[in-house]
Amino acid sequence: MTAAIQETAKLLVSCRCPVISVDSDIHGSRSVIALAERVGATYDHVRGSELAEEAALFTDNGGFFTTPLETRRRADLIVLVGEIPAAHHELLLSWHTARPDLVPSHKRRWFHISGARREDAASEISAVLNRVKASVVEASGQPLAAVLASVRAGLGGRKSIGAVEGFDDLADALGKATFPVFVFSGRQQGIFTLAMLQGLVGDLNRSRRSTSLFLPSDDRAWGLVLASVWMTGFPPRTGFGTGRPVYDPQLSDATRMIAEREADLHLWISEREGDPPARRRDLPLVAVVSTDRPAVGAAVTIGIGRAGVDHDGVFYSSRIGTLSVVKASAPSHRPSVSGVLRELADALPVKEALPC
Repeated sequence: MTAAIQETAKLLVSCRCPVISVDSDIHGSRSVIALAERVGATYDHVRGSELAEEAALFTDNGGFFTTPLETRRRADLIVLVGEIPAAHHELLLSWHTARPDLVPSHKRRWFHISGARREDAASEISAVLNRVKASVVEASGQPLAAVLASVRAGLGGRKSIGAVEGFDDLADALGKATFPVFVFSGRQQGIFTLAMLQGLVGDLNRSRRSTSLFLPSDDRAWGLVLASVWMTGFPPRTGFGTGRPVYDPQLSDATRMIAEREADLHLWISEREGDPPARRRDLPLVAVVSTDRPAVGAAVTIGIGRAGVDHDGVFYSSRIGTLSVVKASAPSHRPSVSGVLRELADALPVKEALPC
C-alpha cells in the first residue's frame, strides 16, 4: 500500500491535467472532490453521461418538485412518466397501500405516460402497473417526448400532431385531483423530455396545484451530485484546473477528455464491478478498485473495501429523500476510499489536510 500511494503521488505531481472518475459513497465522494481541488483535477462520475442529463434538469431548467413522503401522504393522483428503474419499484408499490389524506375518499388513481419502449423496459414496469391498476397514456410508436408534448398541448387547448390514447381520462383525472404528482426518473429520458415534463407541470400550476417527484436513475450517483453541490456549488463534471471550481458538462466530460487527449492521468475510483475505465494506450491509469488483482492496463492498482459491505457507508436514499447510513454487511480490514485518498494527500509534496 505504501509503495502504491507513493507511486500515485509521483504521477499526480508530474501531470498537468488529471481526471478522476468516481463511484463511491458520500465519504468517498467528498474525499475525491477535496483531492481534485488539491491537485487541480477534473472529476466526473463513472457513468457520467446519464448523471449529467439529470443534473442539467436542475441547472438549466428547474421545475416543481416534492418529496417521497409528501407523495405518499398527499397525492391522490400519481402519474408515472416513462421508465422507472427497478430499484424504485418497491417504493412505488408501498404508496399503493397508503391512503392519501387530502381527499375524503382517501383513494388514489394511477396513470402511466409511456413512449416507445424496449421490451425489457416494458417487462420491468409492467408488474408495477398491473399491481396499481394504472391507466396507460401513449401514442403508438411515438417517443416519450412527443407524447408529453401532445399531452401538454391538449391540456392547454392546443392542437397536436397525433391522437394520444388515454388522454381524455388523464385530463378528467387532473381536473378532479387535489394533489397530482408526476413521478419520473432521468433514466434514458433525455434532457428535452425532462424539460417538456416540467413545462407541462408548470402549465398546470397556472390554475391548480401540481408537482413532480424525481427518482434518480442511481441513488449512489446522485449522492455524488449532492456532495459536489454543497462543496463547490456545482454538480459533477467540475474541474479545478484554474484553481477554482469550474462547471462545464461538455468540457469536463472525463470520457471525452481522455478520448481527445486532454488528460494526462486517469484516476479511476470505483467500488462496484462491471464498469471498465475508459482507456487510452499512452495514458497512465491508477485504479482504486475493489479487487485483489492488478487492474488491466493500470500503472498502479490499489485494492479497497466497499461502503455498506466491508465498512459502514453513507448513501443518498430516494425512499427518504436524504442521506442514510448503511452498516457493513461483511466487515473486513479493506481500506475505504476516503482512507486511501487521505493517505495519498499526505504523500503529496505540499503538506496540508484535505478540506473534508
